[in-house]
Amino acid sequence: MVASYVRTRGSSTEINVSFCLRNSTNTVDIEAHYVLNVFRTIPEIPKDDFEFIFKKLDVAPDSKLPIFEACPSFYHSPASGKLRDFVRGAMFEYIIVFILLVNLVAVIVETTLDMQNNSAQTFWQKVEIAFGWLYVIEMALKVYTYGFGNYWRDGQNRFDFIITWVIVIEEMTTLADLDGLNFMSNGNWIHYLLIARMLRFIRLVIHIEQCRAFVATFLSLMYSLLPYSGTIFCVLCIYCSLGLQIFGGIVNTGNPNLNQTDLARYDYLLFNFNDYPTGMVTVFNLLVMGIWPPVMQSYKELTGTSWTYVYFFSFYLIVVLWLLNLVIVFVLEAFRLFLCRKKEESSDILLALRIGDRN
Repeated sequence: MVASYVRTRGSSTEINVSFCLRNSTNTVDIEAHYVLNVFRTIPEIPKDDFEFIFKKLDVAPDSKLPIFEACPSFYHSPASGKLRDFVRGAMFEYIIVFILLVNLVAVIVETTLDMQNNSAQTFWQKVEIAFGWLYVIEMALKVYTYGFGNYWRDGQNRFDFIITWVIVIEEMTTLADLDGLNFMSNGNWIHYLLIARMLRFIRLVIHIEQCRAFVATFLSLMYSLLPYSGTIFCVLCIYCSLGLQIFGGIVNTGNPNLNQTDLARYDYLLFNFNDYPTGMVTVFNLLVMGIWPPVMQSYKELTGTSWTYVYFFSFYLIVVLWLLNLVIVFVLEAFRLFLCRKKEESSDILLALRIGDRN
């Protein structure tokens, strides 16, 4: 909520206030619109009282001045104003999206060359360093335009700030090949850089409304999903413990029946119950990968008893069909309600605008 100006006319004070009717999700707050629309006139308020009211109402202190205001002659010059208007405009964001797309192509090429151990990867590493400094320039322009406090308040900006500086520091350290930082300048560090670079492209998803709505729904559901996630984890621990007691140690090179099973045929030998960590990996893969039929058949052949089916069928019915689908339905229903609420808010905004035009 920001006051546009205060003008004194004779003995009375005319106060003009422009209200920013947007909430933390950058959508119009309908409730605030209805409340503020009731008070069409503001009585005479002394200046000191008005400043006090303004400070109380400014719950999101986005009116803080950037540090560059210390040099107003430069910061408010025509060239500086045009630059700040350009950064605030849509064209600047389109340019950043285009750079991200080109950067995505470069990352794909570099990753392919890295998998092939091709020496041409060195050139693309230098290209990536150039992209990194482009993102630093973007960050500097936004800080200059909005001020660091307002820039840091946005979650996406915080994410970009951290990712950009981490990648730039790592790239420059790798390029310099500093002797005192062997843990960062070794050749294997480039693999971690490739993973970190891919995080930049999350920004592209934000421009898709459906994806943005899905992410917002998921973040709002994190605490609500904790009981369901905890229940699934506990059940996985129970089945892992049972698997250790029933199947522990039967997957080993000394078992003559192992080579005739699907575990050896499909290279699933890592999915075993020889220890607890490996057992947890096995039951998690049974949950999300859908490989339980060959694993079940292999353990049936290794144990020589049909009671093995009871373990795997019960796991599929309880964990996959019941608990996992319950979480999926819960998320999809919340996503549907979120989209319905967004449509209702849009309809309310249009209705309020039409009523305002008639008045």
